[in-house]
Parts: sequence; structure tokens; C-alpha cells
Amino acid sequence: MCTVLKYKNVMGRNFDYEKSYKEQIVRIEANEFNNKYDIIGMATGFVDDYPLLYDGMNEHGLCVAGLAFEGNAKYNSYEEDKMNVPAFDFTFYLLGHYTSCSDITRSIRTLNIWCEPYSDEMPNSDLHWFVCDSKRSLVIEQTETGLHCYEVNGVMTNNPPYPDIKDNYIFEKEFFGGEGIEFGDKKWHSRGLSTNAVPGSYMSDDRFTRVSFFKEKLENVNDIFNENVEAFHLLSSVEQIYGLTPVDNEYEYTIYSIVYNMDTLDVYIKTYENLQY
Repeated sequence: MCTVLKYKNVMGRNFDYEKSYKEQIVRIEANEFNNKYDIIGMATGFVDDYPLLYDGMNEHGLCVAGLAFEGNAKYNSYEEDKMNVPAFDFTFYLLGHYTSCSDITRSIRTLNIWCEPYSDEMPNSDLHWFVCDSKRSLVIEQTETGLHCYEVNGVMTNNPPYPDIKDNYIFEKEFFGGEGIEFGDKKWHSRGLSTNAVPGSYMSDDRFTRVSFFKEKLENVNDIFNENVEAFHLLSSVEQIYGLTPVDNEYEYTIYSIVYNMDTLDVYIKTYENLQY
């Protein structure tokens, strides 16, 4: 499971999984693979001849990330009247053919996320996609009810579908985050009461709630640090520690955190074992 966010002019993403696929940063020049624009992003290292991107940014500052959407993604058969894009290629397609969120929303109904796998050895994963530019952020989900494109608050995690996870966050906010909370007995007093009852588990809806609330707080203060630094701190608030989330005989953990700056087109990354970026 993963977390992605837009904070000011950057997109930040945690890649959480139980095993590494030799992830590596790749640079793709315009027209190298039928793409119109230069792209930089993170791709699996298991495929040498084609960039299977997890996330990335193009030369116009458009950013895209694919996240797990297990059990809810519904990929269709080939449709003659649509632009059919295989699920494994959707991140790359958006980055290679669009310059902004507005461009995508204008043409989203012409797209079909196709069920064609990359190969027999590499079947499709269930995914949904976070897309952002300097002004907007979107979530794209193709479910049993069709292809949906939502204008979002700048945060996405995994299940449930975006409308449900957003509504749950709005509901939960009623029970935490009050200012000026006081306990009658001072021996129970502690700083940090403005985050009272913010959920702290690694579950998808808890991560969504936590990072959405923290991001809202940061966006409403006179921040003295730059956007890249703060994006990493927001990601660290939902970073998964190895050994706490069992998956079969392994453990899920934050394999890498990455920040894309949409103004400077710079990319910063830290891995679980290397905390510098």
C-alpha cells in the first residue's frame, strides 16, 4: 500500500510494499517510446526494454503516480471507439501525452483502461492513479461502475474508492483537531492537543486521514521551510516501518519516498536504508 500527496508545487509519494523490484530512476526522452514529452520517474528494474513506471513527472510539470487498488479496479476489454491504454502503461501514457490536469479532464471520457497485461509473467496489478499539476490534483479510478475522474484534496492512498475514503475523513474530522482543548487536571497536560485523536494506524483510511489533516495544517501556516522538505516530513508521518505490517511471510515497509518539484523539475528520493535525499 502507498500514500501520495500534492503539497504546494510538489508531488510526494511513499512506495510501500513487502518486496523490492529493483526500482530505479529512469529518464525517457520525447519520442523514445511514442511519448510526446520528456519524462523522469521511478520504474521497475525487472524490465530493461520498456519503462514500467510507478510514478513520474514530465517536462511540463505534470505528475502521475499509480497506487494499489486491490479488489476495486476493473479493467475492460478492448473498445473500438476508445483510446485503449493498458493498465501497466497508464502512468506512462498520461505523462507522455498530456501537459496538465485540465487536458486530462477534457479527454478522460475517450479513454479505456484496457485489461491487456504486459506479459504472461507480469499480470496486471489492481491500480488507481493520482495526477497533479501546480494548480490541481485528480484521482482516476476505473471500477465496475465505469471510469471516474475526481477533483481531490491533494491526497490519495488505497482502498476504499476515493468518494468513500474522502467521506470517512470528513466524518472523522469532527472528532479531532480542535484548538484550545484543555484538561482540568494539569498533570494530564501535553503539547500536541491540536492533533488529539488523529488516527495512527497503517490502514489506508487512517493514512489518508492523517496526512490530509497534517497537510491542511501546513497549508494554513506561514511555513519557514521549503516545499520539498515539508513534503518529505508529511510522507514520514505515514511511513511504514519494517516488521509491523505482515504480508504472508514478509513485511510491508516504505521502500522509497520520492518528491517531484513541478516548478524546478527536480526529483528527490530517499530509500528505507538511506535517509538522505
